[in-house]
Amino acid sequence: MTFCIAIKSKTGVVALSDTRISSGLGVSTSKKIQTYNENGNSFFIMSSGLRSIRDKVIHLLEDDMPTQSIDKLYKVANMIGKAVKQARAEDLEQLTASKFFFDAHFIVGGQCVNDKRSSIFLIFPEGNWVEVSDESPYTLIGNTGFGKPILRRLLHEEITFDLAIKVAYLSFDATYKNASDVDFPIDFALCRNGSFEIQELRKTEEELKETSTIWNKSLVDAANHLPDFLHFDD
Repeated sequence: MTFCIAIKSKTGVVALSDTRISSGLGVSTSKKIQTYNENGNSFFIMSSGLRSIRDKVIHLLEDDMPTQSIDKLYKVANMIGKAVKQARAEDLEQLTASKFFFDAHFIVGGQCVNDKRSSIFLIFPEGNWVEVSDESPYTLIGNTGFGKPILRRLLHEEITFDLAIKVAYLSFDATYKNASDVDFPIDFALCRNGSFEIQELRKTEEELKETSTIWNKSLVDAANHLPDFLHFDD
């Protein structure tokens, strides 16, 4: 399993992914965010599902990019969708026969040279896509259940870039605390509107220990300050 989230704020987009890779009984660490900064186009790609599908789609995409005129991010989403459809046509039958699922989801986010602002697209295993809206400014793939409640409570159209970074981490933290198939370190990809540059950084569990401790204490304090449900007579 994996954990990938992208959030659209009023000043840019934030992406976060875990790095845990499972292969049989083995577990390793591998980067799951691919970034591109070329010709005024800056975007990141993340995926969930079979690693073999992801690798094939990325290679097909990179073969196709030099032949295309890319000036808007939706065109990159179209190209990823095209690569997904090709991989699906070539591999679905064999994967199904081997009892595997063609379950790859992709997230692309960033800003291309003719985009007015940064944006995020979610590409489905069938190759079609949707754009993340201002009203629901995030998308999540992989292990999605545990991290959604915090997103629904804290995200809104006017969220700031810095708060989006914190909320992305808190969503991961909720998943990490409840699931054994996602793990540190975590990778961020950050793209501010108009910068046309992807900033990448990696954080370990130790580096974010204080943040997690403060958040846990804040939750306990908030729960203790809630009104009592029952009142007992002395």
